[in-house]
Amino acid sequence: MVAQPLHLGWSNPVRVRWGVGCFQSLTANQPVVVLADRAALSQENEAFLIERLGAQCRGRIWFHGGLASVEQAQAMCNSIWPVMQDPHTTVLAIGGGSTLDLAKVLRYRMANSTEAAAAWRANTLPAGVHRHPLTLVPTTAGTGSEVTRWATLWDTAVLQPGKLSWAPPDGYAEDAYVDAALTLSCPLRQTRDSGLDTLAHALEALWNRNATPVSDALALEAARTVLETLPALLKQQDNLDARTAMARASLLAGLAMSQTQTALAHALSYDLTLQENMPHGEACAVWLPMVWTLALRASNPCDAALSRIFGGNAGAGVDHLRVWLYRLGVHARDLHDTPQGRARLELEMRSARGRNFIGSH
Repeated sequence: MVAQPLHLGWSNPVRVRWGVGCFQSLTANQPVVVLADRAALSQENEAFLIERLGAQCRGRIWFHGGLASVEQAQAMCNSIWPVMQDPHTTVLAIGGGSTLDLAKVLRYRMANSTEAAAAWRANTLPAGVHRHPLTLVPTTAGTGSEVTRWATLWDTAVLQPGKLSWAPPDGYAEDAYVDAALTLSCPLRQTRDSGLDTLAHALEALWNRNATPVSDALALEAARTVLETLPALLKQQDNLDARTAMARASLLAGLAMSQTQTALAHALSYDLTLQENMPHGEACAVWLPMVWTLALRASNPCDAALSRIFGGNAGAGVDHLRVWLYRLGVHARDLHDTPQGRARLELEMRSARGRNFIGSH
């Protein structure tokens, strides 16, 4: 049984603006560079942004989707750092998790993009870095990136492609605007996968060695909301009440994850994203039933929270989760069936994310 820590702390410095329409309260009292997902920003919101920023906007970069790669980040740095010489220039990012993660690395202005790539790969900050203010505006309900300090970059142009985690101690944004109306631009598949990502963040925060009563409460509420809301939202995508509920769940799960980090399901997800091009949310979700079985009886608070979310005994809860995922088109996987699978599971248990899992050795 994993004991919870005796000394519980909580710290999250992000100033969060919340609610439908809060994006319209965005102000620009100092220079701004914009990184935005072209598909996520409606013509109306783009016009508002241009008018609101006015002469303070020193540059714009459009992100056109896909993985946030080292090469993309380098190209963006080369384009935007030359106009960020004013130390007060704010980086404003509008989009999904990849867009926000790119902004998190872009806000650290270094000597050049070659030095930057070396720093990202080593997860270090070289001398002479200037840290610019950062404002994050999510347009999906799932990432939680707006309230966490780390960013994911994919290193795809090397012999052994992999996932990098950029995690400076002061990596949090200064401000976040969580406006559910912005998620109306999210297509069906992305809405589903974003919601699955929220559920994964919530459950991974629960079966986590770093869990606290505060993170448990946030994660429990987030998971319950996703289970109740996501299937209905996928049948009525313009339901703003449902999108608001999902945005709230994403924020709560992100806040929980900001304290615990993720765990085993995320560790297992990265190969699926690289090898099968599976979206991140689904790549995490396929492992959730299996990981839950490994978490059983490792922590009384975790078992109790999962019972409150799914009801019934543990075995029935796992089946409930598996069926719920199947109805959303997600087919759960299990690594126990083959020697190769079991070996991979043992390997990922020893990874950085795997060691956060309460069921790891």
